[in-house]
Amino acid sequence: MQQPAPQIPVNQSIILAPFQPEDKAALIRYLNDPVLYANTLKVPSPYTAIDADEWLVRVEAEKDAPGGIANWSIRHHEHGLIGGIGCFLKTGLEGHLDEIGYWLAEPFRGKGIMTEVVQRYTQWLFEHRPHLVRIEAGVFAHNPASERVLEKAGFQREGYLRKIHLKNGVYLDGVMMACIRC
Repeated sequence: MQQPAPQIPVNQSIILAPFQPEDKAALIRYLNDPVLYANTLKVPSPYTAIDADEWLVRVEAEKDAPGGIANWSIRHHEHGLIGGIGCFLKTGLEGHLDEIGYWLAEPFRGKGIMTEVVQRYTQWLFEHRPHLVRIEAGVFAHNPASERVLEKAGFQREGYLRKIHLKNGVYLDGVMMACIRC
């Protein structure tokens, strides 16, 4: 008998769950948003079917890796895939430090969804990784909405990082946010 896919409940409408092959069309549709591209470092533009296929192969492979799922889909009970959130395992599974990143499809922004997702995911990480004491999230300085999401989710601003990122040949400033286990 096959085990049910793991899930992290966020609220009555939203869960975090593994990405699925049937997410390909939604990935292509949502990740071709110019605002999302401007506010993420590694999402390519245009986001193609090949990019979606490569992502889905990557996240499928990580399910069997030590530590399991690092990248979760954000799923709405009516709309299916609406975003993603994940951790980077900066210092390994037993490390004290990690970083998260996330994205949310345009139709669902500004509704408080991402704040709830970040709060729940941060809580889940602290519950499931006993050595973890610090979770970082870097945002572009030109993305104050993401900084507000993190603040509402319990992260604190720790610094302004000049020319920390290089994207399309342009150096971009960033803001370092962090949440410390209490």
